[in-house]
Amino acid sequence: MTFYLILTYVSLPEESEEIQEDIDRIIEELGLRITRGVVISWRDREDLERRLLRLKDVIIRRLEEGYEGVEFLYSIVELTEDQYKAVRNLVAKKLEVLCQSMISRVESFLEQVRSTSPREVRKLRKTLQEIEESFKKIVEFHKVFDIKHSIFDRLNKLMSELRAEFYRRLK
Repeated sequence: MTFYLILTYVSLPEESEEIQEDIDRIIEELGLRITRGVVISWRDREDLERRLLRLKDVIIRRLEEGYEGVEFLYSIVELTEDQYKAVRNLVAKKLEVLCQSMISRVESFLEQVRSTSPREVRKLRKTLQEIEESFKKIVEFHKVFDIKHSIFDRLNKLMSELRAEFYRRLK
């Protein structure tokens, strides 16, 4: 599998939170964000180029709306096997942090489910779906980058517990 490191530089005026949200959303689609401005991806280079050009279009539209001082530059670097091995520990650490954050979120939601009456638990379905989507991304990242660690196993078990409790209370 070929991995790419995507480096981005974005300069925005302070009052442009809306543009930053658009940028973040599109960058999240590229792969795993290791840190601001650095994403590692397994997608085809053409797909990455297309997504980055879409991001550039979003920024251009914003400039036409009157935003000034916006800059966007990017570089896509194909990683050799040795280069990927050199950054793999960063990927593993990022996945560990994502898992820990997700565990906190799931534990909190599980407590909410347990403290909600069975009749009211239906109202929590949207939150469960959002958690499931986030979990699917984490699972995909672990598969793609072939990273295994105990915190991911803990998250898996917690997700199973959440699903069982949610659907048990739904009945």
